[in-house]
Amino acid sequence: HFIALSLLAFFLVSGINTASAQLLKYGLKAGVDVSDHKIKSDMFSVKNRVGFQIGGVLQVNVPLTGFGVETGLQYGNKSYKLSVEDTPNADISNLSYITVPVMLRKSFSIFGLAGIYVKAGVFGNVKLGGGELTADDVKYDQKGFQTGLDTGLGVSLLNHLEVGMQYRYKFTDTYDNADLPSKFKKVDRQTWTVNLAYLF
Repeated sequence: HFIALSLLAFFLVSGINTASAQLLKYGLKAGVDVSDHKIKSDMFSVKNRVGFQIGGVLQVNVPLTGFGVETGLQYGNKSYKLSVEDTPNADISNLSYITVPVMLRKSFSIFGLAGIYVKAGVFGNVKLGGGELTADDVKYDQKGFQTGLDTGLGVSLLNHLEVGMQYRYKFTDTYDNADLPSKFKKVDRQTWTVNLAYLF
């Protein structure tokens, strides 16, 4: 009887640990902007060099359903290269920011070894510094806080590694100065990012 009770206790504890692992996952996440954050018109074009994001990720999952919520905290850095025909001296300083996403997530398992996931939600960006636009010797600050749509899809491997693509679109213009030419206000409105996460 003692052996039977011991085995029963072992399987119960193992089941609880497995359920807890499925319910809550956390880890590290890093991404590189490969974007098409570019704006083009007959008068100007804006192209961004590569930026990056790095930080932590947290997933809260509903067991056996594939649904969950993903959030996290990442530091981001972005640099810009401007080419504006009628404002040749225009420049934007490197931007440092903190971003926090909140997304609903759906995962599809493939034999328990791999999977596919899709997610969608919102994000908030808090500027830490930089992002200052200089045009015709006048300086304009980026908004200190911005929100937008956040979506993504990717693949997971062995329940620990995730590789995906993420798309973000800001709800508002990057600059809101009334006297700033409209062609500058939509700079960096959208971002494409390839990311890699490792979950413990």
